[in-house]
Amino acid sequence: VIVNNGGEALEFLKDQSVDLILMDIQMPVMDGYETTKRIRNELKLYVSIIAMNANAMAGEYEKCISSGMNDYITKPFKADTLIAMIEKYLRDTGTSAEKKSTVY
Repeated sequence: VIVNNGGEALEFLKDQSVDLILMDIQMPVMDGYETTKRIRNELKLYVSIIAMNANAMAGEYEKCISSGMNDYITKPFKADTLIAMIEKYLRDTGTSAEKKSTVY
């Protein structure tokens, strides 16, 4: 499932469950930090969230973690790096990579 912004993500997650979220930090309407905080605090969802950001500045990882994300990957990234991170979090939730999974 692909949504265009944080507001759409929240609306989708009110009625649907997902195995993993790839969260772009810089989205229109509501950025990834705010969207994650609302997923955690308002929707009370604890699905794994991987931040995706082109900003590799010092402190960015900590900012993502403190907003409720589980991990962080900088763009551009290698496909195998992203796949390994996705597999790690799907494995942690007991979801097999072979099963069909919904990923943002």
